[in-house]
Amino acid sequence: MSVSLKKVYDTLTDLKLFDISIYDFRGQSPFFDYQIIASASNERQAHSSIEFIKRILSDDAAYHVENDTNSRWVLIDLRDIIIHVMHKETRENYQIEKLFYDRKKLDPKELNHGI
Repeated sequence: MSVSLKKVYDTLTDLKLFDISIYDFRGQSPFFDYQIIASASNERQAHSSIEFIKRILSDDAAYHVENDTNSRWVLIDLRDIIIHVMHKETRENYQIEKLFYDRKKLDPKELNHGI
């Protein structure tokens, strides 16, 4: 993994995102290991998450960013980790967590043990 899950989680919490959920897809998806969903209070906070994540990546790390025109939903693809940063109202509207009902939801305390 090019960047640790803990480092990504810590970066999102430093940005003051909230309701951060981490779902484990190891062994289930050939494309990524984890998906993270986090809520932002406003569009500026959601969009700034892109820059914060870029700062923790090495220069040669591959990533891809998708976002809607008003930055209410930002998706950052770090290959092994997919990050969804959503305005809280957008998150409530789409309820994408329902897609992950059968995935293990990680407790952030587990990240201290090398996940």
